[in-house]
Amino acid sequence: MLLRSRLKRILRKIFRLHREKGSFSLTTSYIFKIFSNKFTLFSSHLYGARHTFLPSDRQQRKQRRMEAHIQSKAVLAIRVAGGVGDLLVIARFIRDLQAEAGPFIFDIFCVHPKIAQWIFSNVPGFENSEFDTVMHIGKLRAFYDAELHISQTVTVAYKDKKETPLNRYPLSKIFQAVARASQELHLYIANQPFLDNSLGRVAVYSNASRRNFLHHMASIHYGDDLFPIPSNTGALDRFALQGKRWVTVHNGFDTNFIVSGRQATKCYPHFDSVLAIIKQARPDLIIIQIGASNSTKLRHADVDMISQTTLQEVTAVLQGSMLHLDNESGLVHLSACLGTQSIVVFGPTPSDYFAYPNNTSINPTFCGGCWWINELWMDHCSRNLPSAECMTTIKPEYIAQAFLERLEKIESNLEGSKNP
Repeated sequence: MLLRSRLKRILRKIFRLHREKGSFSLTTSYIFKIFSNKFTLFSSHLYGARHTFLPSDRQQRKQRRMEAHIQSKAVLAIRVAGGVGDLLVIARFIRDLQAEAGPFIFDIFCVHPKIAQWIFSNVPGFENSEFDTVMHIGKLRAFYDAELHISQTVTVAYKDKKETPLNRYPLSKIFQAVARASQELHLYIANQPFLDNSLGRVAVYSNASRRNFLHHMASIHYGDDLFPIPSNTGALDRFALQGKRWVTVHNGFDTNFIVSGRQATKCYPHFDSVLAIIKQARPDLIIIQIGASNSTKLRHADVDMISQTTLQEVTAVLQGSMLHLDNESGLVHLSACLGTQSIVVFGPTPSDYFAYPNNTSINPTFCGGCWWINELWMDHCSRNLPSAECMTTIKPEYIAQAFLERLEKIESNLEGSKNP
């Protein structure tokens, strides 16, 4: 069912793009991009599900559940959706859920289990990460006390009341709060992600944001933005950065999204001009560009790490960065987890929902906030303007000034801590 719904969504996007653009060549290129990306992922999902049919695997799951119950621990299946930023937000939520209602053990089911393994490995109670299709193909629900679905919202999707009543665990009260909140937000949840824009408004007027709205739904305390992420210093050694000071820049977007053009609407197109101003004012700075294959190379960056690092290596680079420059992306969430401040350019995504209090938000001077107003919001301007003017009209000089002012404050604080 999960695979079928994903296929329907892909076909719907293709038909809508062709209807709006009317270009056969553009549509053909888009189809090729989607299926070359999704075919590999689909094959991985089927291959990853093979072990769930083995009797030994099912026996191990049954044994683990029994042992957990002896220790008075609930066993949860948590299906998560989204990119790196979403998974980091969810990891902090599970961390705080564990602190308030633990102990429990859990498995993560998602599109990219390796990324989930990296992110959730430091969350107490985490055991395994698997493809989300495994939950349906392998029929694993019987081995869990509850199944949670977490994306922009959290829902308790399944409870096994017959075998193990959840009311013996502290989680039960929190699940009741989640159930009440889910009922109030039923319209948004049933139509995710298409009503996420409106859901963001609900969160903001509830005095919450992306970073803590899950906590708001579950009525639990938000711990902190800081969150330990495994890192690898290999890139620092390869690029001879040990002992040096640098800043970072990123202009890519979630690789789960496929767009017909080179860049998504949420990507600021003039970062090279911003870097030119910064370099003129601060020629001493080492500027490192990080990102994946969908990033656009910036000529004024001193070090190009595009597609040359693992996520663990990017973590080490961001951890050592004095200041990070970005559009709204998963790397902004990662920087927040590491305590690295960011200058973030917002356009289609609203800053009052996605921003972190320790960052500087650059808001559009024209339009903006059209995140998920339709299915192709990342592909082209929702108002059918030639470009996403919410991004293109933000002056590079304004962003550069904000960057230099924040950097000066950071350096001043560093000097102050050395000379109390």
